[in-house]
This record gives sequence, C-alpha cells and structure tokens, in this order.
Amino acid sequence: DIVNGEWVKKGGTEPNYIKTRYGEIVARVRILATIVGKFVSKDKKFGSLTLDDGTDTVRIKFFKELEPMENLKIGDLIDVIGKIREYKGEIYIMPEIVRKVEDPNFELLRKLEIIYKLKGLKKTKELIEKHKSEFKDDESLKKFLVEKHKLEPFWVDTFLSEKIEDKSERIRLEILKLLENNKGGMTYSDIIAKLKLKEAEVEPIINELLNEGVCYEPTPGKIKKI
Repeated sequence: DIVNGEWVKKGGTEPNYIKTRYGEIVARVRILATIVGKFVSKDKKFGSLTLDDGTDTVRIKFFKELEPMENLKIGDLIDVIGKIREYKGEIYIMPEIVRKVEDPNFELLRKLEIIYKLKGLKKTKELIEKHKSEFKDDESLKKFLVEKHKLEPFWVDTFLSEKIEDKSERIRLEILKLLENNKGGMTYSDIIAKLKLKEAEVEPIINELLNEGVCYEPTPGKIKKI
C-alpha cells in the first residue's frame, strides 16, 4: 500500500503523505520486513536497505549516520519506524527507529495487527457509504458510527475529511518539542494543558511514543524524552 499508494505533496508547513487504496492517510509508517538488499556508498555517507514484507519491496535510506545499519545483514528480520519520503518517483522511508527482530512470534503478532487494521478500514468505508445519506453533517454521522458500530474515530475521520490533515503527526511533533524543552519531563496533565487538546487526542500518541521507546515514564504519570 505504501509503494503503490498515491503520493500527495502539500504546500507550506503541511506534511506530505501517501493515500492508500483504502483511503488511509500515511505520513509515518511502521513495517516488519526482511532485508533483501544492502548498499553503502564508497565515502560511507549514504546507505540503504531494501526490505521485503511479503507484499512488495521498499528502501530505507540513511544519510551520513550509517551506524543503525552496520550490524544488519541480508536475511535479517527488522522492525522499522520512519517517515515516508519521495524522490524522483521512488517512495522510500527515512528511518527513526530500526530494530532487529529475534522473536519469531513478533512477526505473527504484527501480521495479526495488520489484518485487524485492514478489516477495520474496510468496514469503516462500507458503513460510511451505506449511512452517509441519512445524516445532515459529518459530525452526526461520525457519532452514529462510533457509538452504534464501535468504529475507531480516527478511521472515520480519515474517510470523512474533505481537507485531510495529518493531525496526529502534528500533535506528536508538538509533544516531542515540549519534552525537548522540558528536560526533566512533563506530566500527562501538563502536556494536555499546554497543547490545549482533549485527553483522547493526546493519550494515544503518548502511548505510541512510550511503546516505540522514544519516551519513558521516570515516575508514573510523568513522561520524559530519551
């Protein structure tokens, strides 16, 4: 879906993104894949890994800092988190986190997560098409779908928005900036107050940062950037 999706280039400060065949907007991605190719330039200032997740291949690229790929080899299974980029027609990933996967059960878990997500996206799209004519505005339709059919609010927003904004990515960047400026860490309530957002908008992103190992909790309820 990443490689074959539609690359959308936005102007100004809005992030570019891929629009998948399911209508999902993706500016940042997590993939589990096997290394099938490795390249390092002679001057050691550029490197890339070609990854195959069983559906297609994509490259992750390293500029100047090649240390994360030094101990990786063809055949290794890796978990990658990064931002999607495009250059001369090629969609690639600028990695933020690269981890070698040793536990074979991790691959099965990721596949189950992906299946769950794809089913959710398909169901969301079908229900929106079925019920959209019954409501006068998107908010009423969204409330119905979330409460009646237990759909994920984010997935509903993805399909309903005429002007798609990568809101979660912007919130993520704002949280990281706050934590960067507050080296001692911040509480959940302080972050929510500073950003002037709802807890439901901030909490999933903080949990994501914790799960990725970008941040940690030195004490319960307090977040600090690694």
